Amino acid sequence: MILRSVPIARQAKPGQFVQILCADSNEPLLPRPFSFLTAAGSDFSILYQVVGKGTDLLSRIKKGDSLRVLGPLGNGFNSKRRPRTGGDRMILVGGGVGIPPLYHLAQTLLKTKAVPAGNIHVFLGARSKSLLLCEKDFLKLKVNLHVTTDDGSKGKKGFITGALETFLGSTAKTEGCQSRMYTCGPTPMLKAVSALAVKFKTPCEVSVEVPMACGFGACLGCAIRVRSKKAGDNEPQDHRFAIACTEGPVFQAEDLLWD
Repeated sequence: MILRSVPIARQAKPGQFVQILCADSNEPLLPRPFSFLTAAGSDFSILYQVVGKGTDLLSRIKKGDSLRVLGPLGNGFNSKRRPRTGGDRMILVGGGVGIPPLYHLAQTLLKTKAVPAGNIHVFLGARSKSLLLCEKDFLKLKVNLHVTTDDGSKGKKGFITGALETFLGSTAKTEGCQSRMYTCGPTPMLKAVSALAVKFKTPCEVSVEVPMACGFGACLGCAIRVRSKKAGDNEPQDHRFAIACTEGPVFQAEDLLWD
């Protein structure tokens, strides 16, 4: 869905999101969060899957209709970080409806010339070919694309984390080359990607998927556990609860505590 809002489109950053009220009535009462797929000029777009009443109502919206939208919200990916050398890699790992913000990130990295297309490796995973998102869009960007599906109907058969581990293992000893990872998708995938980031000592930014009722920290419904540090101590101590919609949704992988 493409929406027109000059203020939102001009301010949107990869990894941020908007809250959309799917109907003018009180049913459903709460808005729904959606990541940016694209944002340029006066327009931005979202990609959504119909899974309940809110998204069903959204699918009935017609061209020219108006929607109440709040955004951009949250803290996104650090897309301004430049590689140390020309050989450094940016690794984007997405699964399911977590893929769209990574497409926005790839677009931004190329637009700002933060890294050449050949240094961007995109890993896309889905349950089947019919559920794979944005494959053609990424191909148009001429990045390195790695695709897996659970049933083997597209790309390699298996989870995307298997292909990612193989890739990280084969490139870990490349001298003078550093990798950075960015990921968004279902929680089990994020947990596995975070573990691989630790294993291969690769900095990783994680966009968590949690229910967000308000989008600006008022309801406290999106609290997640993260590491806390004592003043003056470099070692993680205990934990605290972070509000994902305001402190995130993007966090450093090393700071997240998975249940």
